[in-house]
Amino acid sequence: MTAIWLTLALAAAAGGDRSGAATCLPCHEKETPGAVAAWRASAHGPRSKKPVGCADCHGADGPANHPAAGARTRPAVAIDTCARCHARAAADHARSDHGKAMRAGRGCTRNQASTGPECLLCHEPGSAAPRTSAECARFLTQSPAMQRQGCNACHDLEKRCDACHGAHGTSAAVARDPLTCATCHMGPDHAQYEMWRSSRHGAVHAVEGVARGPDCVTCHMPGRSHDVSAGITMGLAGQPYPPERRDRERQRMLDVCAKCHARGFAARQLADGDAVQKESKALLDEGAAIVRRLDGAGLLEPAPATRPPHPLSGARLELGPQMLYEDLSRAEAIYFRMKKYAYVTAYKGVFHQNPDYAHWHGNAALKLGLSELRSEAALLERLRLLEQRLELGAGPAAAGGKPEDLERDLRALRELRLRGEIDAATLERRQLELLRRGAR
Repeated sequence: MTAIWLTLALAAAAGGDRSGAATCLPCHEKETPGAVAAWRASAHGPRSKKPVGCADCHGADGPANHPAAGARTRPAVAIDTCARCHARAAADHARSDHGKAMRAGRGCTRNQASTGPECLLCHEPGSAAPRTSAECARFLTQSPAMQRQGCNACHDLEKRCDACHGAHGTSAAVARDPLTCATCHMGPDHAQYEMWRSSRHGAVHAVEGVARGPDCVTCHMPGRSHDVSAGITMGLAGQPYPPERRDRERQRMLDVCAKCHARGFAARQLADGDAVQKESKALLDEGAAIVRRLDGAGLLEPAPATRPPHPLSGARLELGPQMLYEDLSRAEAIYFRMKKYAYVTAYKGVFHQNPDYAHWHGNAALKLGLSELRSEAALLERLRLLEQRLELGAGPAAAGGKPEDLERDLRALRELRLRGEIDAATLERRQLELLRRGAR
């Protein structure tokens, strides 16, 4: 293999080829003709004013670019390479949530002793303040194949441009098509594509095109910016931004809306989204309080202490951004769907002008989940009460009978204690009083 690469490299050098195309094409036109055809037709191809050859992006180290057979990773072209020509786009990308170390698993570096350059992936330079809260626990519990295909296929984004532009076609048209965004921004946890597609904006876009109907790029990448977080006033799960930042970003979004709508109308619509987010968060917080109450009473099955340990939190309840969906109790599973699906859908449905997603997929599903969680808690607590009655011989006082019936009165006292209506000291004192009265 080395001899073949050396021969091809010498031949290319003799011909004055500096891009590496003459070295690469003889094999790749046979082995990967689609990639070659895409490159030839692209803005990087040989017919462009400034052709970009294979080595310009991939480097000239042929053996390094061709790992041994069976290797599962390919040498991706990093964004630093693209930034040599596309500096503004790379800088915009780095400021956005797409560029802030969103790759699943990155947050696990918090357990490393190193304070090297990798810290800047999650932290501001010279500061312990995180740039974003990287969620990695769900990544760590998956198989290697699922980590590659179900996690990093979307979240390995901070250092790549081909996730949107394609590896060799480098097409701006493909990158701006909403279907490219839909690859990741769809599904039960963030149905932005489905919301937009079936909204009034999406309907006009389908009939009259982007000139009349705005799409993802219109609102989130105005002026060809690659800062997709501009105009967003809260974190990925509704975490509040500082007021100054929130107000600045809201004005940026209103600048976009005002190109088609009255600014006051747009402001009222976005304010409704803020209100729905707060209302939905209050419902979610009530659900979290119920689950914590059940955990404190030892009513979750399986309990956090008896199931496989959480990769970051260990044998304790985790309801935050690191919450898993494996090995949960029924109450936790209900809460996970409320948190990860219904809550975000309710307010993002408003922001994407889709009443059906805001109401039925979000608001209704969230409230149904809370009703189910309340019922589950009441049932578990009632079963626990019955178990304790059996263990202690307690029970509600029977109707009728003589007041001097000692057994009846003792059961009634234990029932009051189980219900929390009297404390342990009061129970002991009143039991002694009954026993003394019965001994007379």
